[in-house]
Amino acid sequence: MVIRNALFAIAVLSASGNALAVESRMVYGETGRLETYDPYSPHEAAAQRMADLIFDGLVELGRGGDYVPGLATSWEISKSGTEVVFHLRKHVPWHVLPSGGGKAAGTFSARDVVTTVNFLVRAQAGIPNAERFSGLASAEEVDSGTVKVLLRRASSDPLRMLMFKVLPATAFSGMKAGGLFRDSSFAQQPVGTGPYQFIKSNKQGEVLLRANKAYFGGAPKIETIVMKSYADQSVMAQSLMFNSLDLITYVSPRDLGEIMADKRLLLLPYDALSYSFVGLNNSRPVLADRRVRQALALSINRKEMLEAFFQGRGKLISGPFPPTSWAYNLDVPSVAYDVARARQLFEIAGYADRNKDGVLEDASGNPLKLTMAVPVSGEGETLKKIVLGLQSYLMKAGVKVDMQFLDWVAWKKKVLFDHDYDLTLASWSFDDASNITSLFHSSSSGPWGNNFVQVRNKSIDALLTEADATNDFEKRRAIYHKLHALIADETPYIFLWTLTHHAAFQENLSGVRIEPYSFFKYVTGWSVQKRL
Repeated sequence: MVIRNALFAIAVLSASGNALAVESRMVYGETGRLETYDPYSPHEAAAQRMADLIFDGLVELGRGGDYVPGLATSWEISKSGTEVVFHLRKHVPWHVLPSGGGKAAGTFSARDVVTTVNFLVRAQAGIPNAERFSGLASAEEVDSGTVKVLLRRASSDPLRMLMFKVLPATAFSGMKAGGLFRDSSFAQQPVGTGPYQFIKSNKQGEVLLRANKAYFGGAPKIETIVMKSYADQSVMAQSLMFNSLDLITYVSPRDLGEIMADKRLLLLPYDALSYSFVGLNNSRPVLADRRVRQALALSINRKEMLEAFFQGRGKLISGPFPPTSWAYNLDVPSVAYDVARARQLFEIAGYADRNKDGVLEDASGNPLKLTMAVPVSGEGETLKKIVLGLQSYLMKAGVKVDMQFLDWVAWKKKVLFDHDYDLTLASWSFDDASNITSLFHSSSSGPWGNNFVQVRNKSIDALLTEADATNDFEKRRAIYHKLHALIADETPYIFLWTLTHHAAFQENLSGVRIEPYSFFKYVTGWSVQKRL
């Protein structure tokens, strides 16, 4: 007999006072610590997975790609494609308030939808991907069970723009005028209608959720869920193998072999629509020169790094879309490793090794020296190897790079808020394969915006706006292909690779089925074998 993690099962007296009942509990691991738990202010993929447990939308995508009811039971779309009337579920309770002494937050109604839409269309909402809601105009309460949502432009697929998470109207009552939603009390203690309700979090980054037994989609079989935060991906994998976790949402390729060899564990591959990149701060004078950005990209042997650090389990990319997306332009080649060409571009931009010390200098003799902000989370040792590899390749090209290792919270403030960096290493995971407006539109370049590389390019802005405005799929694809080529040439990122994702879990966890865009979509059907 092995001693199970104390978080997994709690023995409590049954109503009879004699037999012991065991509370089923699933503990899963994520990398990086969440600061907020609402569905809109965080940047992390882990936060999106958390939001899928706590919140619901009006509609969601079914197994065949059709729209199925969520908080709305039915809907009518106007012939113009600019109005959708939703008929809402009745008697759906909001979760019990975490700090309300067991007091319920009320019942879901049209007022909550109206308030959520108003929040999403406000310019001062301060959410990282606000542009994805740019098609929303307003919402009107027809009655408590019916709401009309108005769009700014006609759409052949309006429901695609209406798959937002609905928040209670009370979520915004404590916000200060002009304040950011991430600073609200709701972002720390969220209330939703989803299959699990938020109970509490601690300073170690753990979050406790409890099953919503009144969930309209059916009460979950697992009674409590704990999310644990890890700074290192391999440490998280070891925790799974030592039975301290029931599930991890991502397995690093370097840990796949060991997990595959453990017969107690199961692997589940999924396409996460994600890629990794080196972000270049375009607002820095040296990096404002496109030739310098292109030269940096040419200086890195990405193929060699993919083989060395991920055993080739991935694919090099050339632009801003995941390669499995219909928007990806296959005609744009990935950047080849070419130090000689990089040196030529550096020289054209005014940088040469004038004192023969191996480092390029400008005309005034100032060395070409950059600082890379590195988030110390996720891959741990692999991450360090990657950034040291980047440092080595760039040094061969004559660029000195100093590494600044930061914890996740400090990195987010430095990079996403202050924009105080030259280079950084990051990755994106998408729930919509064509949703790149917030990444590259100049309107998203403010604090906490997704455009933290500070791209301000009128041609890119115009193409993004044109793509968002059309309902013609083939026209949109043509625009995105043009965008792909333009962004690849502008090089705001050094595009690296996309990796095959795997989730891993204990054999006593059953019914596990995941969706790449909604990891916990079917969580109510999951169950865990009870153990003492």
